[in-house]
Amino acid sequence: MDEKSINAIIEQVLSRMGKPTLLVLTPANGYRSETAHRLGQWSGIRWDIVASNQTETELVEVLHLGKQVSWDGKNPEIWLDTYEQVIFPFLDFSTLSEASHGLHLTSAGQLLQYALMKGIPTYAVNYQCHPNSELNQLLGLANNPAMNKRAEDQLVTLAGLGCVVGSLPEIETAIFDVPNKEMRTTKVVTEQSTSLSYITLNEVKNKGVEKFTLQDNLTDLAAEYLKQQL
Repeated sequence: MDEKSINAIIEQVLSRMGKPTLLVLTPANGYRSETAHRLGQWSGIRWDIVASNQTETELVEVLHLGKQVSWDGKNPEIWLDTYEQVIFPFLDFSTLSEASHGLHLTSAGQLLQYALMKGIPTYAVNYQCHPNSELNQLLGLANNPAMNKRAEDQLVTLAGLGCVVGSLPEIETAIFDVPNKEMRTTKVVTEQSTSLSYITLNEVKNKGVEKFTLQDNLTDLAAEYLKQQL
């Protein structure tokens, strides 16, 4: 048996020993590959991936992390017993609105709410659903103050229900650094309101990585991109 085969067996054994984690996919407007790459760097996790409607592209990006599973829509309180934590890497406006209003319209919305009801640690990356995120600014979805306020209030509601909401580095800190799990507050929601003064990923790509350093006021994804280029 060659070294490559041995390493493959070791990786399989380690993955089976990892923390059972459900990755729930919702439609994303961007940052799919960047998010998948970052998740792939996490250790000690056994990923199961459940897709919802219109998430074929997202599934392609994350399928290398683990195996795809399906839920038939029945008995979510039993089906979720397999998992020690649930992560929504692309929480979108629709699922946010559904969960914050207590509606059960989609599989993703139901799994989010049932995970919270069961007390399973639940995490949501907010790049897709925070109006002041870098992505939504680039998409022109941060131009209506009233709509921004509504989305921010929904994020506060979701955090109040027990979901840890924040950027990918903040979620990573919440999962792997036990002392920092008090992130279940509105702080992770309101921090990005100042992101307009940050240097975005788009700026770094357009102007060139040589123009910036990690000491600059970079957004999370801009900093991650810069690290990969150094």
